[in-house]
Amino acid sequence: MQNGFSALKVCANTVEQLQKMGITRPMPVQEQAIPALFAGRDVIARAQTGTGKTLAFLVPLAEKVDATKPYAQALVITPTRELAQQIAVELKKILGESPIKVLAVTGGRDFEEQKYKLEGRSHVLIGTPGRLLDHIKKGNTDLGGVKYLVLDEVDEMLQQGFMDEAFDLIAMTAAEHQTMLCSATLNEEVRKLGRKLTKNCALIDIEPDKATVDKIKQICLKTTDEYKNRAVAALIERLNPYLAIVFCMSKERTKELGDWLGMQGFNVDVLHGEMSPAKRKTVMKSFRDAKIQVLVASDLAARGLDVEGVTHVINYDIPHDVDWYVHRIGRTGRAGNDGVAITLYTPEEVKWLRNIETKLGVLMERQNLEGETVARRVSSTAPAKNKSAAPKRGRNAVADKRKAPKTGSNRRQGPKKAK
Repeated sequence: MQNGFSALKVCANTVEQLQKMGITRPMPVQEQAIPALFAGRDVIARAQTGTGKTLAFLVPLAEKVDATKPYAQALVITPTRELAQQIAVELKKILGESPIKVLAVTGGRDFEEQKYKLEGRSHVLIGTPGRLLDHIKKGNTDLGGVKYLVLDEVDEMLQQGFMDEAFDLIAMTAAEHQTMLCSATLNEEVRKLGRKLTKNCALIDIEPDKATVDKIKQICLKTTDEYKNRAVAALIERLNPYLAIVFCMSKERTKELGDWLGMQGFNVDVLHGEMSPAKRKTVMKSFRDAKIQVLVASDLAARGLDVEGVTHVINYDIPHDVDWYVHRIGRTGRAGNDGVAITLYTPEEVKWLRNIETKLGVLMERQNLEGETVARRVSSTAPAKNKSAAPKRGRNAVADKRKAPKTGSNRRQGPKKAK
């Protein structure tokens, strides 16, 4: 049986490296983007993280860069340092023993060390706008030879106000270059940017529900704000996830929940916007290495995180924006694997639950803390399409304080904390 990437005319060396990574079948965004990029077309792709969009632009990049030319030929701009570093790691895996030099250029890393590596003539630069500009202004590198340009998480760059710096970088690249824009949404602002930066463009639109719903079991659990901590503890004890991310609305709630779970003996750490780059790096390494079982994170801190092995996502605070919901639950069910997403909601938050279900065309299965399916009263405005299992009757999932979960015994015998 022919490898799916061979059918896309990907070279044998790259196909071999992908096979070593356990990847043999291209995902929909890859099937559409790779041939278009090989043909020299610009691409705009709306696809959530976890749908394979990173490989969609890295596979052609790996074959377009010439290792014999000692200058930067490809540039990937990202809104966060974590995303830049993740992309660099993936590209190095694809390149294998290739002499092509890849460098992640982000804040939080030693500037002089990056300068030294840039002087070694990296072929591919992957980084955040601010740090890239800092090096260029000091003459440590230039972008005049860049003919392959990727802007990842464009909607996030727009939201955080990074596009002015990104435009400065783009203006320094070769006059004739190929561009790929990746975004989780295709709002008018993103479309306007696409019209400005691309030509002869292929538009690839992987719908959010197709990207996430099919492979992720979506569950909702009714509780109260006062009982949420104990509800999360009960879920972790019952589900015993390999790796779980719990999302909170703010850094304050992130820290409070993380501290509380830690006091109950759970193997937990937190990720929020006020942490130092060194601390963030340490936490993420421990989580990727499964030395931490549960990561409690704020939305902005976790944007773009790609961690293999996340089996469960818990929405401690229900998001009010559907795109954020899709982005959160996309942390599990990666690369075609199954995942579970559980959303806690209070009686006052039913409208946000309905908003998510209506826009995504799903009906989440309602469960109680014991994992039993609970009947739901579905309003006339609820979606008709149901991609979850049919609800059965059971006990109400509203937390009952008389049945509060134990917090000091029967703890998971899982990964221990790093010393």
